[in-house]
Amino acid sequence: MMKHKSIEQIEHEVTVLMRRADYKRTLDGSKNGIERSAYLLVKQLCANGPLSIGNIAELSGLDISTISRQVAAMENKGLISRLPDEKDSRISLVQATEEGKAALLRAKKHRMEAYTELLEDWTEEDTVHLSVLLARLNRAIEERKKAR
Repeated sequence: MMKHKSIEQIEHEVTVLMRRADYKRTLDGSKNGIERSAYLLVKQLCANGPLSIGNIAELSGLDISTISRQVAAMENKGLISRLPDEKDSRISLVQATEEGKAALLRAKKHRMEAYTELLEDWTEEDTVHLSVLLARLNRAIEERKKAR
């Protein structure tokens, strides 16, 4: 019964966290100029280099149709561009533009400042502990998603 209570508390806290994060993101959207989906995709492209839409979908765990829509919207905003795949002319690769990289850096700077301010009175041990638990939760979510 004790675990049920803690699971109930986690469910509540995650729900509140997500609601507050969505609200904050709405307020701050004009400051950093990049949506969450674009942030994650540009970050992935900067880390891995040009990728096909299929590769992006596989790495992010999303449908190709979802990634295709995101890529089209981001391309219209100048955050990414397409280039031909030298190995297969039927496929185009997606890469971050200089504008996309700059938007990513601005957003990351803004996020780091916000988290630094939010957690300024936390100990290093507490922030490390939170990062470990969040990583563990994200892995569990990803593993469950893959198992389905």
